[in-house]
Amino acid sequence: MRACISKYFRQKNTSAFVVGCWVFLLIFTVVFSVEVQAQVQQKEDFPSPKGAFFRSLVVPGWGHYYAENDNWNRGKYHLAGEVVLVLSYFGLDARANYLEQDYFTFAEARANTDLSGKSRDFIIAVGNYDNLAAYNDAQLRTRNWDQVFPESSEYQWNWESTQHRFQYQDARERVERNRSQLPTLVALMVANRLVSGISAFIHARDLVDNTPEANFSYVNTFGEPGITANLRFNF
Repeated sequence: MRACISKYFRQKNTSAFVVGCWVFLLIFTVVFSVEVQAQVQQKEDFPSPKGAFFRSLVVPGWGHYYAENDNWNRGKYHLAGEVVLVLSYFGLDARANYLEQDYFTFAEARANTDLSGKSRDFIIAVGNYDNLAAYNDAQLRTRNWDQVFPESSEYQWNWESTQHRFQYQDARERVERNRSQLPTLVALMVANRLVSGISAFIHARDLVDNTPEANFSYVNTFGEPGITANLRFNF
C-alpha cells in the first residue's frame, strides 16, 4: 500500500514537473517572441544612413536632425554655415548688380555711350581708352583687326576727362571682384553639403550599429541543457 502511495506521488510530482516545464517554456517563448519583435521594431525605428545622407545634400544639417533630433549640434553648424554662404552669395550678387548699373549710368552721363547689350570686350575698352578713335587706332597699330569696333554711333564713346574714365574703370573692376567670388561660394556650398551628408551618414550608421543585441539559447556555455541570455553592446 505504501509502495502504491509512493508511486502515486512520484507520478504526480513528475506530472507537475512536466507541466511546470511546459508552462515555463510557454512563458519563455512568449517573452522571447516579444523581445525579438521589439528588436525588429527598434531596428526599423532607427534612421536610414542613406536617408540622412541625401537629406543633408538638400539642406545641410537636415540629415543630422533626421538621425537624432535631440542631438544634432554638428548639423546646426552645417546649417548655420549654409545660411551664411547663401546670404553672402546673394549679397555679393546684389552688390555687383548695383555697382554695374551704377557704372552703366555713369558711362552714359560722362562718356555719352550706352553699355546695355554690349560685349564684355567693349565694356573693358571703354574703361581703357578715352574714345573709340583712340581704341581703334591702337588695335590697327597692333594688327588686331578683328578687335576693331564699327565707326557707328552705337559704339561711340568719348570721356569728358581721364579722371572720369578712371572712376568708371574702378567701379567695373569692383564688380568683377565681387562676381569672381561667387563661384567660390558655390563650391563651398557644395562642399558643405557633402561634408554634412557624410557626417550624417556616419552618425546614423553608428546609431544602428550600436543598438543593443539580445539573444537566448537553450544550451549554456558548457554545452549542457539550460537557458543562456546574452546582451551585447557595440562601442
